[in-house]
Amino acid sequence: MHKGSNTLISHHQAVPSTMKKYYQLALVIISLVSVVTLLFYRHEYNRLRYVLEVLNFFGKPGGQQSGLASDDCTIGNLSYGKKFISFTESIPTWQRLSNTHFIYSAYWELSEERRVKALSVEFGNSTPDFGCSFWFQDRDTSTSGKFNFSKIEMKETVNEALKDKNIHRITGYYLFCRAVGVTDVPYGVTFYKTDDAVPSEAFIPVHYTNEKTTSLNSTALCITASSTPGLLKSTVAEFLSYHQLVGVKDYIIYDGGLPNTVLSVLRGTEVLEDLGLGISILPWNFPFPSLQAGAVARMVMEKDCLLRTMGKVYNVAALTWEEYIVPRYHHLLTSMLGDFDSGKKTKSRFEIQTITFCTDFPDDEQAEPAFPLVLRKTQYSKISSSERPFYVYRPHLILASKKQLALTTQHVSQGIAAVHQYALCSQSGGHLADTAYLNEPAMLRFSNDLKRSKLLKAWSSGRLFT
Repeated sequence: MHKGSNTLISHHQAVPSTMKKYYQLALVIISLVSVVTLLFYRHEYNRLRYVLEVLNFFGKPGGQQSGLASDDCTIGNLSYGKKFISFTESIPTWQRLSNTHFIYSAYWELSEERRVKALSVEFGNSTPDFGCSFWFQDRDTSTSGKFNFSKIEMKETVNEALKDKNIHRITGYYLFCRAVGVTDVPYGVTFYKTDDAVPSEAFIPVHYTNEKTTSLNSTALCITASSTPGLLKSTVAEFLSYHQLVGVKDYIIYDGGLPNTVLSVLRGTEVLEDLGLGISILPWNFPFPSLQAGAVARMVMEKDCLLRTMGKVYNVAALTWEEYIVPRYHHLLTSMLGDFDSGKKTKSRFEIQTITFCTDFPDDEQAEPAFPLVLRKTQYSKISSSERPFYVYRPHLILASKKQLALTTQHVSQGIAAVHQYALCSQSGGHLADTAYLNEPAMLRFSNDLKRSKLLKAWSSGRLFT
């Protein structure tokens, strides 16, 4: 009996050991099923997110179409339900203040000091010394203000290519006119030389916006004027078509000599109503040669762009017609920027690397001659030709008081996004055969959508820019 009891006890002790193996096997199976389910869920989530991004920007397919409309759901009537922004409330133009000083535009600042901030350039080494006055509605005389100035900080070396030290330097300036005992917003400002017997006054309309809130998904691009007037129509069509795909619908174009046929189309109603683009065109009659002032001119356009878009859009950048912001994984620029700053939204600018794609390199092996240039050129130079950093800005944070917000910059690696610049590599010196290059196929992600673009179809069929 005693021996049987021992046997019974041993039998009961063996049961938990066997069940433990089954428990472990069950846990392994459950873990594998959970991992597979999680991966499947993540895949479906990413697909759904992309679909929602497309629908959020392009709208639902099947809407009423007209004119240049297409049957493709991704290029339907983009203007339906969209609000487009005008940036031409005050048209700027270069005006002469003195023999060496010219002024372009002026903006009202609602900061600690109520003042006008104007953009100007100086040819030479003279220090700005002007008087200023304000013009208010329902008053037939001007009100004096207090003048001050500061230099515009450059992002790159100016006149680096010029070897002649006798050539005058061109400098960008902010001209300030501070209001004393004034609460109203002026509609214009006058700057003038105080030492002239008959002062040469330059009246500048003051740009003012009282908008405080902007959509988190709003992005605008400012397209800087080319150094020379010549510009291919295909360049305009491809630039606008691509950036529309990545979520940009509002553009400010600084016109330094666009063809009349292009201007008439960009100013027409079809661009807004059928193509879904909001385009504002500003004159750019820069008073100095481009060789001496290329960097300064671009910086002034970029500063004007920031001031003009403040309070109207959440993100803005200044590009040339030959530059494209290309994300490697995201489909919309706002999604990419939002992922970097998904919390407090305190990043004031995003620095993105520029890489130069050589237009004189052979086309991609899989590209056809009729493809857009950006789909044919996939090889970029290993040696960067751009020393100027490129930024996407958030104007409301850049222009905020330094006491309220310190400047914060988010560096975006080339593995996430890059600015693709298309240029002749042989013009930068040396022989083309000696230029080392790498392949970058990131733009090919947008190949199908770009080739179906309504704007590109209209241009290639001869219905646009004719």
